[in-house]
Amino acid sequence: MTHPAAGWAPYPGAKTVESGPHRSPAAVRAALQRIARFAESEHLFRRRRRLLVAVSGGPDSLACLHLLLALRQQFGYELLVAHFDHQLRPESAADREFVRQHAAALGLEAITGEGPVREVAARQHRGIEETARTMRYQFLAFAAEKERCDAVVTGHTADDQAETVLLHLLRGSGVRGLRGMLPTSPLPGSPGQVVLRPLLSLRRQDTLAVCTALQLHPRSDASNRDPSFLRNRLRAELLPRLKTINPSIEEALVGLATSAREAFALIEHRSYEARPEERGSLGSIFPVAVLADLPGEALALVVEREAALLQREPAINRTRLQNLRAILTRGTGSVAFGHLVVDVSAAKVRIGPPLEPPDPIPPVLLEVPGSRRAGTWRVDVAATPLEPAPHAPVAALGRANLRGALRARSLQPGDRLRWRGYLRKISDIFVNEKIPAWQRPRTVVIADAEGPVALFVADRTFVRDMPDEPELWIRLVPLPR
Repeated sequence: MTHPAAGWAPYPGAKTVESGPHRSPAAVRAALQRIARFAESEHLFRRRRRLLVAVSGGPDSLACLHLLLALRQQFGYELLVAHFDHQLRPESAADREFVRQHAAALGLEAITGEGPVREVAARQHRGIEETARTMRYQFLAFAAEKERCDAVVTGHTADDQAETVLLHLLRGSGVRGLRGMLPTSPLPGSPGQVVLRPLLSLRRQDTLAVCTALQLHPRSDASNRDPSFLRNRLRAELLPRLKTINPSIEEALVGLATSAREAFALIEHRSYEARPEERGSLGSIFPVAVLADLPGEALALVVEREAALLQREPAINRTRLQNLRAILTRGTGSVAFGHLVVDVSAAKVRIGPPLEPPDPIPPVLLEVPGSRRAGTWRVDVAATPLEPAPHAPVAALGRANLRGALRARSLQPGDRLRWRGYLRKISDIFVNEKIPAWQRPRTVVIADAEGPVALFVADRTFVRDMPDEPELWIRLVPLPR
C-alpha cells in the first residue's frame, strides 16, 4: 500500500505511513490489515468513490483519516474532511483550525461548520448530547450532499460499539438496538445518505497506537470526561466495574452486537414479506392476517417503512407496539404512532396519516338525466347503461320503486336501506360486508323521499331492493383536487 502523502510530517519529527506495508510501523500495518479485511467482508467501499471523513481532531478520527489515506490506492476512493464545531468549549475553535490545517497539509479539502449547541438545546428543551449529535449529523448530511460524496465515514471503534450496546441494553432496547452501530447504515436524520464505520474492527488502544506510531498529536476533548454525560459515566464508572466480573466485557458486548445483527436479519426478512394490498391517499392497506403473526420488531419495521414512504416520522416504543398487537388480536381499534396512525377494522389494517372527517355533502338535487357536483364528486345519471371506471363505480336502479326526486348527500345517523329482503341499518351493512371504519365516513348516499336508495363506499355500491329491471344508472366520479 502506498500512502498518498508519503514523506509528509504534520509535526516536526512526525512519521508517516511509508510506501509499502513492510516499511510502516507494526501498529499501523496491523490496523491497515484489519480494516482492509473488514472493509472487504462488509463491502464498505464498493462503488464508493468519494468519501467525507468526519474528523473531530481526537485520536480515533485522526487515526481513521490516516489509515483511510493509506488504503486509498487499494480501494480507489478520494477523501474530503469534515469538522463540526459544537461551540461547547473555549478551545473548540482551535480544534476546528487544527483539523483544517491538518487536512490542508495532507492535501485534502476540509469542510467545516459550527453551531451553538447549548443555545439550541435550551431553546428546544432537549439534552446537550442529543442536540449535539443531531446538529453534527445535519451538518455532515449537508456537506456530503454539497460535495457529492457517496458516504460519510466516522471513526467509531469497537470500544464505542461496546458502550453503545450497553447503553441500549440499559434503556431496554430490543434486538435492533443490541446490534449497536452497523458497519454501514443510513446517516442519522438523512435516510438517503450512508455512514460507514470501518474502525469498528479496531479497539481504542489500536487508534492510540497508530497515532503514537505516526507521531501524531490528537486534540483532547475535556467533555469526554464530563460525568454529566451518560456515555462518559458508562465508560468511566460502569464498564470498569463490569470488568471486575468479566475482564473481557467489551469483547462480550461486541459479540452480543454481532449475534443480535444476525438475529435481526431474520426479523428484517419477515418484515419484507409483509406487503400491502394497496397504497393510496388513505395510506397503506394490509390484510390483518399479514401483520398479526409478525414479531414485534418486524411490526415496527413495517410501520417505519410505510411512514418513510409517506414522509412521516413515527414515534415507536414498546407500549405502542403492545397496543398494536392487542388491536390486531381484537380485530378493531386504532393506535397513534406520533404523526402516523394504525387502524384495524373489517379484517384490514390501515397505516397512514390521521384522517380528518370529510366535509359533509349537503343534499344536491340530481338531474335525471344529467350531471351534478356533490362535494368532491360528480354524479352522473343516465337512462342508458354507464361504463364504470377505476374509482368511478356505477349503481343501477329501477324507477318503479323510487319516491320523489333523487338527491346526493352524506350518510346521516339512523339511515337505513332495504337490502336483501330486510330494512337494515347501514352501519350493520358495513359491518357485515366488512367495510373498514376509515372508509365509512366517506360514503355518498343517493336518496329519494323515503331515504337511501343507493350507497357508494370504497368503490362498492349497495342498492335498495327493486323487483323491476334497471332503468337508471348512476355513476360517482371523483373530481380532481
